[in-house]
Amino acid sequence: MFFEKMNNLFKRERINKLSVFKSSYAERVLLGTALLLLFIFCLYPFLKLFFRVLFPQGTFEFRYIQSVLNHRGVLKAFRNTFFVSSSISLLSIFIAVPVSWLLARTDLPMSRKLRSWFCLPYAIPPYVGAMAWIFLANPTTGLLNKMLGGSYLNIYSYFGLIWVETSFLYTFVLLTVLTSLDRMDPSLEEAARLSGASPFKVFTNITLPLMRPAIISGGTLVFLGAAASFGVPALIGSPGRIYLVTTQIYTFQKMGSINGVFQAAALSILLLLLSLLILFLNQWWNSGRQFKVVSGKASRKSLIELGRLKYLFLSALLTLFFFLFLLPLLGIVLTSFHNSHESWSINSLSFDHVKLVFFEMNETGRALKNSLSLALLSATFATVFAILLAFIRWKTAMKGRAMVEVMASLPFSIPGTVVALALILAFSRGILGLGPSLYNTMTLLVIAYLVKYLSLAIKTFGDGFGQIDDSLAEAARVSGANWWVTLKSIWLPLLKPSVVAAWFLIFMPAFSELTMTVLLAGPGQETLGTLIFQLQQYADPTGGASAVLALVVVLFVLMTNALVKALSRGKYGL
Repeated sequence: MFFEKMNNLFKRERINKLSVFKSSYAERVLLGTALLLLFIFCLYPFLKLFFRVLFPQGTFEFRYIQSVLNHRGVLKAFRNTFFVSSSISLLSIFIAVPVSWLLARTDLPMSRKLRSWFCLPYAIPPYVGAMAWIFLANPTTGLLNKMLGGSYLNIYSYFGLIWVETSFLYTFVLLTVLTSLDRMDPSLEEAARLSGASPFKVFTNITLPLMRPAIISGGTLVFLGAAASFGVPALIGSPGRIYLVTTQIYTFQKMGSINGVFQAAALSILLLLLSLLILFLNQWWNSGRQFKVVSGKASRKSLIELGRLKYLFLSALLTLFFFLFLLPLLGIVLTSFHNSHESWSINSLSFDHVKLVFFEMNETGRALKNSLSLALLSATFATVFAILLAFIRWKTAMKGRAMVEVMASLPFSIPGTVVALALILAFSRGILGLGPSLYNTMTLLVIAYLVKYLSLAIKTFGDGFGQIDDSLAEAARVSGANWWVTLKSIWLPLLKPSVVAAWFLIFMPAFSELTMTVLLAGPGQETLGTLIFQLQQYADPTGGASAVLALVVVLFVLMTNALVKALSRGKYGL
């Protein structure tokens, strides 16, 4: 996390002489240029955001912050955001912790498959889930309400908003806790069981305290993810008059005036400060409360035997997975191939919506082309950029190299709406005041995707560099190879799995991104995310066309995830 990286920055690092590469002057210029670009794209926009809002005329002014705070809808949006995000975080913990324990510490059947299945929502855009539950639980036309014979379910409510967000964001807690359990020495729990403690006592007295830092970190990630979410609040919250900070930022930015942009920027600063405060509190809470729980080679994983209860727990998990993932997916499929929400029957199945989307709507081809182009460009540029930055971080002795992680993780750690507003203010008059304006251009969208997901690629390459023996590069240097030859001949061939994983880790979210795109995309720059949002909000009363596009996104993400797992031999992917 961001504050962890800042904390590690000031710790002493031992530098292995074999791992440090002393580059030539030309190579130092290349690496220095990479660091300069990192500063321009990942740090400068946020400095510009603060400066433009707090110093609009060159002197300190509080008027935009004050005007936002005096706005009657803003304080309510903050209260709603805090309540909804806290509720999502607590519900995610309530779901993920028992599931993690059952999957990692018991002899539950199909535990390996269930791990992958429960992690699948992590790869699906949450706004797709929002659409699915609108199809299912719309108070007037929802499939479930039709089946129940009344308006018993209302997705446009606090509970609906919290449930939909939780059904995707719980994976943050699940992945964090599963990693903690996998690394935990099982002999601690085994010793308690041999002393006569029941499984429940072992869980409450041993396992749960050791998992607490992971639970808190995962819950913090869920809180920040919920506070930064835009698609679900816009599709579910706004029709129910539940306005959050992100939807309020969107409203200000779409006012079409410079005052609206600055109000959106001021609100973005407040949201940024809230996010940084939560991160700081999480870091402060976990500091000094960490336990050394990593097991050694001799440790043996001891599973709790559930006996006859194993099939009861298996049924409970399969039922939970059905409501979390399969039921919404089924709702999207049914809506894609039904003519009308007025009657749900086999006879109403048709391909009318598919024909409309792929053969009659001109926007579909443009959106697919834009999404593919933006995802390809951002993934490729970010991968190349990340290789240089990861090399600087882990394979050079350059001063301040630890700042690479800090600067790259900043855009990833804060809400996408804040990133979008910062980029608009920073590059609306060119890059550093040079060149044409990037506002409403595809270039700005590529930059947005690049800076948002760059840290994922740097982390992946960091893991890859750490697995390469430095003696290989040292042998190349002794043989007279320069920096570029060493990188091309030794590191890149050995980093192929990391290159593939890093590229796809950026390509997948960029292909269906909505939060930043809805603020940055101009006329004729529709992407799949924005087209789905526009159809669902304004132009598609039956929801069929938007459901078809949502189904395309889901299938594409699942196929891409399977491809990543195959190419990385199971190391990456869900």
